[in-house]
Amino acid sequence: MSPTAIGLLALAASLAAVVAPLVALWVRRHIAKLDRDAALLQAIDDRLPAEGDKDGGDLREESAMLRAILDLSEVTVGQVMTSRRDIVAVEADLPAARLVDEILSSPYTRIPLWRNSPDEIIGVLHAKALLRAVRAAGGMAAGLDIDRIAQRPWFVPETRTLADQLQAFRRRREHFALVVDEYGTLRGIVTLEDVLEEIVGDIVDEHDPIVFGLKRQQDGSVIVDGKLPVRDLNRTLGWNLPTDGWASIAGLVLHEARSLPEVGQAFAFFGYRFEVLKKQRQRIAELRVTPPAGESDAA
Repeated sequence: MSPTAIGLLALAASLAAVVAPLVALWVRRHIAKLDRDAALLQAIDDRLPAEGDKDGGDLREESAMLRAILDLSEVTVGQVMTSRRDIVAVEADLPAARLVDEILSSPYTRIPLWRNSPDEIIGVLHAKALLRAVRAAGGMAAGLDIDRIAQRPWFVPETRTLADQLQAFRRRREHFALVVDEYGTLRGIVTLEDVLEEIVGDIVDEHDPIVFGLKRQQDGSVIVDGKLPVRDLNRTLGWNLPTDGWASIAGLVLHEARSLPEVGQAFAFFGYRFEVLKKQRQRIAELRVTPPAGESDAA
């Protein structure tokens, strides 16, 4: 054996001696976490009322919330964010008066501002901050320095877990973040409300836009908008579609079909039937989803 090979073997042995204890420590901690979570899940299940108990609704809701809290460490920001396609953003260089009109006509209080391209977010404008500035200017929007009023954008990775994002929201005392992928490309936005909805379900207020996106059919199937999040579908209908690797129902079908389907094509995945009803350019716009018989009855 050459001196070089002997040297490499010695280096590898030294690295293994350092790395092995670290790997063992990680494995022990990971196993301990799994055991702890399993014990908590068992405790939650033990609290559930007997099947058919009509007075156990509150306990079931509490148990579902406790399970959702544990899931925060497994769900990523990318799975619950509002997609880039659906972001309401405003061009920062619009005339101030028109920009004020755009902000006030939006159902949202925080609006991303872009310059040069909708993907180049340069700030986030809060409607309350804008109104304060207008009032300070005597009610005149002309001449407002929008760049000074807007907050700096906060970018977070799409792979961050909701548990970590919730802690980040608390540390920064912010409710709104822009989501980017590993290359820094804008993927969407995530809010504190998105995280809380994973625990307590949809939070609807008087300013939320009404988005249907889901129509139950007499035969037990459901017609859904392609961009509807799979997690929302599961939560609303009590389904159990997988959510790993995609956010929307169209994303699930594209992933499993491994090609862009044509209108009228149907697929069977995970016990469900998916039929493509509409397309818009290269996007699945609407699908009919038929669940297994048992889940159809439950829904």
